[in-house]
Amino acid sequence: MTRLLQLAVCLVALLSTGGAFAQVPDAQTDESTAATASKPVAHVYVGTGSQILAFSAAANGKLTPVPGSPFKYNISVMGANGHYLFGFEPSSVIIDSLSMAANGALKKTATTNTEQYWPLGSDCPLTYWNGQGLRIDHSGADLYNAAIPEDLFCYSNFQSFKINDTNGKLTYLGETDKIFYGGPQLSILGNNEFAYSPNCAAAFGNSPYPTVTAFQRISSGELVTVNAGTAIPAAPMDTSYPGGPVPGYYCPLTMATDPTDHAAMMLYAFDNVGGGDGEGDFYGPVVIATFTADSRGNLKTTSTYKNMAVAETGVGPMRMSPSGKLLAVGGAGLEIFHFNAGNPATKYKMLLPNDNIGSILWDKDNHMYALGSDAKGTKLWIYTVTPTSVTEAPGSPYSIANAASVYVQTL
Repeated sequence: MTRLLQLAVCLVALLSTGGAFAQVPDAQTDESTAATASKPVAHVYVGTGSQILAFSAAANGKLTPVPGSPFKYNISVMGANGHYLFGFEPSSVIIDSLSMAANGALKKTATTNTEQYWPLGSDCPLTYWNGQGLRIDHSGADLYNAAIPEDLFCYSNFQSFKINDTNGKLTYLGETDKIFYGGPQLSILGNNEFAYSPNCAAAFGNSPYPTVTAFQRISSGELVTVNAGTAIPAAPMDTSYPGGPVPGYYCPLTMATDPTDHAAMMLYAFDNVGGGDGEGDFYGPVVIATFTADSRGNLKTTSTYKNMAVAETGVGPMRMSPSGKLLAVGGAGLEIFHFNAGNPATKYKMLLPNDNIGSILWDKDNHMYALGSDAKGTKLWIYTVTPTSVTEAPGSPYSIANAASVYVQTL
């Protein structure tokens, strides 16, 4: 079967799920009081492929294991709503619900086979290897799953589920209306009303096709497709082409939203000609555009290729801080920007330039969590980040063998 080329997924080792798919005082020292240590500000869950390691994060960002950790559940942790942690079972489209006790301990309570609600059945079976992701709305009431089949000719959509906070079960609400052909990413606007899925897909040797599909959450919580547009900026000419400058366009790769009506989007320029092979090429730096949503969900921008911030880390995950004042980008390093609403983002700090960062999350106490790898293996880095200071937390980085996914539940 022909597969979609999900550019953002293929080029990023780990999904930024938290958002998934699925966001400042200086860090305290190890001399933190016992009272502070007894009141964690977040629970941190790391999936290793065979188990989930659970930690409590103190006010200074230091981690301590949750009683009973590690928990013998093999899921990719992708989201939580304050009561339940959700993730996919290995090599499947099955979502498990794990209850989170007050101390962070986990217990499996429900299982949802998302293919049960897939109307095309065995004619177009869903797949995990073509990209998968789930996102929980800001209220924690609803979960949205990217249902993507293995065959390009079958439509993709987002499935909507209501979360039962009594038992973690998911109640199916419906599917979007079959015009979503993209990847698993979904970013929900700060007003919790509109959501967007950026994608740039290619098949059969064709050039990627840039799309940003817009959705609206209706009163039931169901996600429906709406006719809202995104003004993707024009790309500069590709001056690297041997035959002379050729026009190109920007491919949207990933997206992050602030608490109000603004969003950041990572873009990479592509031409339809390429370096002499006739198949097209990416060119120029990865850039970050900023957008403002209107009352109908249209994303408008004043970004141009001349004023957009450059992501020196290249293609990677992108995550907004809860305050909306900071934007973190991963990939080949970890870069932090000042996010200035609809105005261009501005450079702030470059961290870990020699390491690979695949997932980024924040809690509401100014801690930024970055999962990735250095020359010695997979690690979890933690920083306390404000608009004026960046301090690595005590104990960071934490070496975690085979760490593959992470989610942070702020408390």
